[in-house]
Amino acid sequence: MTSLTAPLPYRDGTMSSRSALLAAGLAVVALALVPAAAGAVSPACRALPLKVSLSSSDPTVLEDDPTAVVSPLRGASINDPRVVLKRNGRTYAQGSLAGRLARGRTAIALRVVPGRRIRAGRYRLAVAGKRSGCSSRTTASRRWRFGTPSLPVRAAPVSTLVSDNDGQVRLLLRSVGRHSVSDVKVSLMDPAGATVAQAAHRGAFTGQVSIDLPLAGRPSPGRYTLKVTGRTDGTALRSEQPLAFAPGGGSAGADTAPQTGAAVQRVVVDWSGGAWQGRDVAGFVAPGIGYGEIVCRPDAQWIRFYPSDLNREVAMMNWTYKDWSENQEKAIREALHDRYTGPDFREGLNKFGPAEKLSTGEYEGIISDRGPFDNIGAASLAAPTTLKLTWQWDLGQSGGERCHVEGTFTSQTASSTPPVARSAQVLWRGDANAAGRDGASVEVPGVGTLAIACRPGPLGTRALTVDTAQGATVTTREGSDDFGRPQDVGPVSANLPNNGMIAIRFSGGATLLASSRWKVNDPDQTQNFCAIAAQAVAPG
Repeated sequence: MTSLTAPLPYRDGTMSSRSALLAAGLAVVALALVPAAAGAVSPACRALPLKVSLSSSDPTVLEDDPTAVVSPLRGASINDPRVVLKRNGRTYAQGSLAGRLARGRTAIALRVVPGRRIRAGRYRLAVAGKRSGCSSRTTASRRWRFGTPSLPVRAAPVSTLVSDNDGQVRLLLRSVGRHSVSDVKVSLMDPAGATVAQAAHRGAFTGQVSIDLPLAGRPSPGRYTLKVTGRTDGTALRSEQPLAFAPGGGSAGADTAPQTGAAVQRVVVDWSGGAWQGRDVAGFVAPGIGYGEIVCRPDAQWIRFYPSDLNREVAMMNWTYKDWSENQEKAIREALHDRYTGPDFREGLNKFGPAEKLSTGEYEGIISDRGPFDNIGAASLAAPTTLKLTWQWDLGQSGGERCHVEGTFTSQTASSTPPVARSAQVLWRGDANAAGRDGASVEVPGVGTLAIACRPGPLGTRALTVDTAQGATVTTREGSDDFGRPQDVGPVSANLPNNGMIAIRFSGGATLLASSRWKVNDPDQTQNFCAIAAQAVAPG
């Protein structure tokens, strides 16, 4: 007789009823321990509440200003947004912003993939980010349609104030992306579509050229259109951009052929009442080095510089002063073009992004040529151009924004007629290459001899001296500090900071500005270097 308490045997690979019940219970517990997958994701984390757009649907405009604009929706807090522009699975441009995205509209600079030219057609524009309180990143996307590219030429006036354009409108024409452009004709059209002025540049160019539109007197204040036609890649194209003139001015511009030893360019950006279109940019030239633009509009405030030769290193060092009501800042800043950067560089006037609502400030700097990439010390360098820039803007009220920027750019010429600018530069890379390249001097008429010494080694002399009888005030600028030191009589001298500037004002009215970068203590002596650029200006 079989015992009633004996366990039931396994049959055909199945379990007894007691084991089955136990397994079922464990399964229930296991299911309870498994977290819900997609179903448990908060609805607020399933989509990214963000709007995204590009600076233009014109491929040429985007190539020139590759920018995406993102805006959080419903006050959402979003971190580390990343924007990608794709077509058929290929990436054409991308950019990102670290940290928490500000409320309102924020511009994110994009980097266009080299060799991939954006053309007409549909693309996918996506932005990924992480919303505060969510565990993973999500994406918002949209279609973006590009139209036919416009002519890759952009025009920058010296000034848009009426008195600065008496008898002519001076424009700097710039090739976008350094595309070769030829047979260019520029027409200034009034609001009725009538031609007010016209000029042509028949040769081909890939960089920048200057062109003057002749006028019979001063232009009337108001809105105009610049129509530019020409050819690129064998195709006839055109572009249009707004231009607006306002009352005022009288100080901007420069002689086509300067008659003195100092070529001075004065440029102005000026607009108010939110009417920035056609008045937000002014152009300038650093002879032998490149050309640039000053830009001020609600979503962008900067100096943008385009080196003429992309195979040469170019530096723009500025002593900056910024006041944005809540605080102030003084600092040395240097923007650089080298083999690892793009075809141009920018130095922002703003402190934050988006820009502070109120700001005043000043840049005093020097743009210098540092020779071909990786050279041991160029024998021939373009003379530096100094700059003085002041600005004031109020972007606090939509429709009532205003901005005023004035810039002065000074370069030397071959003339000896006062005022005269003269410059000296030192450049070497690697201790073994310093000999014969570690000093330079130049005679400054009416002042004396400017001499620069930048010797290798920790104990080497690195100083600037002006052999003059005049006294002067020498100001050294380094990091966020500047300190002045009067010298009652000459010669005037100053030690060169390893990353900073020297500014000298002589008792006779002459000025001197020098940028200084050097390293002499690297165990690998090939990594040591010295780059000094100085310009002195003697008054008339």
